[in-house]
Amino acid sequence: MDIEKFLDDLEKLVNIDCGSNVPEGLREVTDFFKERLKENWIIKEYPENNGKNPVLLLKNNNSEKIDLLFLGHNDTVFPKGTIKDWKYRLEKDIVTGPGCCDMKAGVLSMIEIAEEFRKENINIAMIMNTDEEIGSKFSKSIIEEVGKNTKYAMVFEPARKNGNNVIERKGIIKYKVEFFGKASHAGNAPQEGINSILEAAHWITEISKLHNWEIKNSINVGIIEGGVGVNIVPDYAAIEFEGRSHNLEFFNEIEDKIKELEKNPVVKGIKINIERGGFRAPLVLNEKSKLLKNIFDESKKELNIQCDWEIAGGCSDGNFLGVLGVGVIDGLGPIGGEAHSKREYLEVSSIEERIELVKKVIRKMIERKMFD
Repeated sequence: MDIEKFLDDLEKLVNIDCGSNVPEGLREVTDFFKERLKENWIIKEYPENNGKNPVLLLKNNNSEKIDLLFLGHNDTVFPKGTIKDWKYRLEKDIVTGPGCCDMKAGVLSMIEIAEEFRKENINIAMIMNTDEEIGSKFSKSIIEEVGKNTKYAMVFEPARKNGNNVIERKGIIKYKVEFFGKASHAGNAPQEGINSILEAAHWITEISKLHNWEIKNSINVGIIEGGVGVNIVPDYAAIEFEGRSHNLEFFNEIEDKIKELEKNPVVKGIKINIERGGFRAPLVLNEKSKLLKNIFDESKKELNIQCDWEIAGGCSDGNFLGVLGVGVIDGLGPIGGEAHSKREYLEVSSIEERIELVKKVIRKMIERKMFD
């Protein structure tokens, strides 16, 4: 591969402000790949969120059945204006800059690999979305629809700091709960008020009881708001929380607890509004994934790549596919770390190594007729 061309493209992409909520930057990155791939790939663009979060679906053949699906996202977590004082920088073996490892290098890697096998007698598809960092709330249905007809998928999120790939991921569910009470003077007529913060506090206490780190089930209430003064009974409060687990049953427990709390408020007269946000089922090791894992282990040994597997607490778009029975391997991008911070970095020496690893795996899959 041409590593200098790879790094030139990486510099261009990293130096584009393309946070999930920066539509002009997301448009620029999307157009970059459309122009780059238009001659050899069948391209369909989904103008999600009124065009603010476009999704690209690229295929080498016009078939609904997909043998191998590559997943990558073109958005970052960084706000507009980030590149004014933090741009792409290459120093010896390290690249820094917004999204360098999460996941501009991963997207470029998957294209390099897909091009290698474009003319093979297999149906390849790539999905590039621009809302992964905000839960893929616009692209989820597209990924799932393609996933229904997919055998195997590879996700090019970065490899872990230690070089490990990802074999399983926790699922996640998010909620916002609003509490509507009645304002009143806290001194003259407290009995006339309906305290929304008191009800919210009860919910926080009860919801948090589901947290059990011994079995890796977590609950985190991350946002709370309400009240305007200590001399006023608050008429509004809101909490936002998430649950994460490798076990689908845990999400049912959360649902049951929410229903119980809604039916049995501790503050008389309170009104409650519940909004469920993003949900991703856990990515678990199914039979197809086990088969893929074995081929990766075999290939790592042959290439003398020293890395293992990890079960991650974070989610990716691979979560949408495992539950559909697709064989999924994640964390196939180059090695990097400190994602979502201004310390984000990428190890240049790992780029070609990881690309060659995936190419070797796919060659074995073709030889073993796994796509027939």
